[in-house]
Amino acid sequence: MTALLDSELLIERLSCVLLGKDIDGLDEDLVQYIGGLISEGLEDVEITEDSVEEMMGPFLESVNCPDDIAQQARDVVLDMARNSNLPNTDTGTKKLKQGLVNMKLDSDLTDADQDANRYLWGTDSKVHELTNTSMEHKTKSSAKDRRKAKQELERARREFQAKVEQQQKEESAGEVAAMLLPDYTSGRNERDVQIKNVSLSLDNGQLLLDSGELKFAQKRRYGLVGKNGIGKTTLLKAIASQQVDGIGVDVLRHLRILHVRQEIKSEGNDVTVLKAVLDSDVERLSLLGEEAEILSRLEQEPANTSSDTVGSIEERRKKLQTSGEDSAMNNAFKEDLKRLDQVYARLQVLSADSAEARASMILSGLQFTSEMQRGPTSALSGGWRMRVALAAALFIEPDILMLDEPTNHLDLEAVLWLESYLVDYKHTLIVVSHDRGFLNEVCTDIIEFAHKRLTYYRGNYDTYVKTADEKIKNSMRVYQAYHDKRAHMMEFITKFRANAKRATMVQSRIKAVEKMDLEAPEPVEVEQTWRFSIPHPEPIGRPIIAIDDVSFDYDNDKTDESTFLIQKVNFGVDLTSRIGILGANGAGKSTLLNLIMGRLKPKMGNCTINGRLRIGHFTQHSADKFDLQLSAVENMLSLFKDADDQEMRSFIGKFQIQGLDAVKPMFLLSGGQKSRVAFASLAYQKPHVIIMDEPTNHLDMESIDALVEAIQDFKGGLIVVSHDQYFISNTCSELWVVGEGVASRFRGDFNEYKKHTLEKTRKRVEASVKSLSTINN
Repeated sequence: MTALLDSELLIERLSCVLLGKDIDGLDEDLVQYIGGLISEGLEDVEITEDSVEEMMGPFLESVNCPDDIAQQARDVVLDMARNSNLPNTDTGTKKLKQGLVNMKLDSDLTDADQDANRYLWGTDSKVHELTNTSMEHKTKSSAKDRRKAKQELERARREFQAKVEQQQKEESAGEVAAMLLPDYTSGRNERDVQIKNVSLSLDNGQLLLDSGELKFAQKRRYGLVGKNGIGKTTLLKAIASQQVDGIGVDVLRHLRILHVRQEIKSEGNDVTVLKAVLDSDVERLSLLGEEAEILSRLEQEPANTSSDTVGSIEERRKKLQTSGEDSAMNNAFKEDLKRLDQVYARLQVLSADSAEARASMILSGLQFTSEMQRGPTSALSGGWRMRVALAAALFIEPDILMLDEPTNHLDLEAVLWLESYLVDYKHTLIVVSHDRGFLNEVCTDIIEFAHKRLTYYRGNYDTYVKTADEKIKNSMRVYQAYHDKRAHMMEFITKFRANAKRATMVQSRIKAVEKMDLEAPEPVEVEQTWRFSIPHPEPIGRPIIAIDDVSFDYDNDKTDESTFLIQKVNFGVDLTSRIGILGANGAGKSTLLNLIMGRLKPKMGNCTINGRLRIGHFTQHSADKFDLQLSAVENMLSLFKDADDQEMRSFIGKFQIQGLDAVKPMFLLSGGQKSRVAFASLAYQKPHVIIMDEPTNHLDMESIDALVEAIQDFKGGLIVVSHDQYFISNTCSELWVVGEGVASRFRGDFNEYKKHTLEKTRKRVEASVKSLSTINN
């Protein structure tokens, strides 16, 4: 093949550009290879910046060559190509820039024809950019841009995989609760925390919190709120490990700080549930171990001849105080006695004598029966092991307790008990929760995490919403007043700028405007409220769903109906039903939903479902059903085979999944965006009846509000299982309680149900503690 460029000259010029910059990995051999490749490889290739980049770009990027140096190297090649009078250079042949072009020269057209062509192609306005962007995408993106986009995607994939692996590593940790042992030797004893200029970043350098302030007062209960992905969990983890920029090494070391994660997926072990909770207080365990060690050491003293260890120790203490003997042995004895007194004092502060009763009381409140408390943790499901972790945290009673979505794995009965327990918590509490009702009952303060700042509000969540809205309105009024006043003064300046008689007044107003601009309030950014709707179904005849004397149990060998999980259930559903199903976990709520949907067959009785009925099913795991390697559009098309690509893009666009978000892999979407795709899949079914099982888990407040309003406007039936008080109160008009094999309608409103449940839980907790006391005695 005949070389089109002088290879030696090209290599020499490239060497001058590339080898003088001390780039690691870029040596003379690589430059010679690149020069030879380019000089012999351009014969059949259009010589443009893109084609040169295509050939030499991968080699330069492999050694991390700076962009400016790479551009200089490309310029060398292009300059030599132009000077060698080659036909295929940028000056010779022009690439087609727009797939379709008019081959007739503009000079041959009349002005009217040219205007018509501009209108036809949309080049007379921004229409061209809107209509032809997708058509020209391949042409406009260079080889370098495409390669960078691919590298960005691969980088995102690696980060996503690393995040998953780290999460799995954390979740597989065996501890139900982990806490750093406090250091009481620092001399600090304050319980309030106030630290300024605190910053927080991710491992990749992304800044989450910039010069924030941590302010936690003892006996105050804080709700930490903010959008999903803003960094709430990361902040709690950093505080618990005391790895926040701006927090000194010893600032919090005197405090017992504990963070309970959202998920714990350890498999458990043979330790009983009760012992797992007792052993979770590492300080208590450490003190008990130290007590045993000191007592053992004291028992081995030569002077100890009595079988009554405590008595002999006390006798020797008195003898030592009376005689005043001073020896190495006596000094060691005195040190041991002093430390033993300190250990006993600390154990008394930790209420070690009542530890087992407290642990049992907490477990009972979280719906653990006496049998479950005595059983191994390995027999529990993931949700129940999360309850063990929560019970352990409550048992430890740290100085700062941080709970991350504590209600996610609880039924409503346990949520209501937890509320009543936390209201009386005597230390500092920080809780992240999507449950508005829970935050209203528990919190005395709200911390808003937004725009890399922490803003503190007094009051519960509803008070925070009102205060924040009023703050925005006031800021808008202040900014509008500034804007109006400035516009009025500028109007005067513009009108009389050339008027010599008013020159003094104009100059005065110019100075006033300049001063106003220096002190101008920042423009108020009001985020748009996102809402969606579920299409109204066409009417269908009754019965919609009829449940008649239905009984069911998973044990096929059972024949006694009185022992079944579900016994003689009767109720109906139509397009006006708004039914909330309540009850403890394991009572049969989800089983009842599966019977209604036809996924289970009753052993006795009948489930009658209208043949034209479309049921939409939405659960806390609805977003997990998607293949995260595929885009939102691809996932939706795989669910709905008959849908058209453009139709689906338009449909999910109504859920603010637009542009690149619609076509990039779903693992790159935020949690809130994934939830919106799940909402879209629900709405696309056009259901007559929606069945929901814990739908609000993992949703942020904005998504919950959007879901509530969509259901309120929906002209179909609803059956929902949820522990979210706000969601139930705003979507359900009748309550059904499932328990002890019976499903019956509760005659009363939700507040009455709360009182009824709390009283029932109180009696059960008392009975459980009494039972434990009887067993121990």
